[in-house]
Amino acid sequence: GIVTGRVLDRRGQRPLFLLAAVAGTGAMLIASWQRALLPFAIAYAAGCGLVGALGFYNITQAVAARAAPAAPARAIIWLTLFGAFSSPIYLPLTAWLVQAAGWRATIRIEAGTVLAAFLVAAAAIRTPGGSGPGRPAGRPAGVLREAWQNPALRAWLAASLLGGAAVGALIVYQIPVTDQAGLPLAVAAAVAGFRGLAQLAGRLPLTGLIKRLGTRNTLVLAYAVGAAATLLLFASGTLALALVLSLFAGAAIGAVYSLQGVYAHELAGPQNLGLLLGVQQAVFVAGGAVGPAAAGALLGVTGSYTPAITVIAVAFAGAAGALLLVAAPGRTAPSPTTER
Repeated sequence: GIVTGRVLDRRGQRPLFLLAAVAGTGAMLIASWQRALLPFAIAYAAGCGLVGALGFYNITQAVAARAAPAAPARAIIWLTLFGAFSSPIYLPLTAWLVQAAGWRATIRIEAGTVLAAFLVAAAAIRTPGGSGPGRPAGRPAGVLREAWQNPALRAWLAASLLGGAAVGALIVYQIPVTDQAGLPLAVAAAVAGFRGLAQLAGRLPLTGLIKRLGTRNTLVLAYAVGAAATLLLFASGTLALALVLSLFAGAAIGAVYSLQGVYAHELAGPQNLGLLLGVQQAVFVAGGAVGPAAAGALLGVTGSYTPAITVIAVAFAGAAGALLLVAAPGRTAPSPTTER
């Protein structure tokens, strides 16, 4: 993600979308013909990893902001509104295709849809690289040093680490916690699936909230809602409370994903947005790896989900607190050093 963000800043999105179309879908197709587990795992992970690194929000939010320079926040929000439909469409579609045609055909069909999406995007979107004519993107080390001097950006990255830990742990542990609390496993899984659709509820009001509260405060609110929703895990054995949990947790997560790109654009502008969003995504994913592992370790030591739930809520609250430590964000303007 960091490497592709850098390429986006220098060369624009077309080379990245074409690489994803050729190499990403090509590796997925190769995986569908494998007869042994190891080559399948290597090919499929490589293909899906490329598609994710080249087509997730760390790239597409930067492209959307540059495609609509007069209203970058609105463009990012609309992008993530469409993104919220991905799971509700592709998860049931995948299940139906596997039953109807088998897993090999399913991979090939879905690889074809990925190929088509990247080719259409490469042909249709007309935006230059992030720096624009005559304004080369700064060297990565200089850009990152310059950005790190901005206290608001450091707070944003700290919040991303804590928020990633909270989101990752909540996603992993919601189903087993609600199942142990008394819901049947199938119902607990369906309620967790509702959380994905509920991301729309967090994205639809963002334009109005940003106008009233500002982007940083809206992001703080999203993390605070996530902390409050997590506490409902302590009483998630009833269907009504489990649905409320999924509604508010999904809304918070959906808002966080949308606001990351909007806030990064406010902090740093469009010039090196791809690189900075790549760094943010790496930090967020690192938190997403640590969070579930830490919650699992607590579960193993105590035999109870209570400490894990507490840690998830505290991580959400810590992300909100990290953002509040800085009074007002300031844009990181490239210096002459980073322009060279």
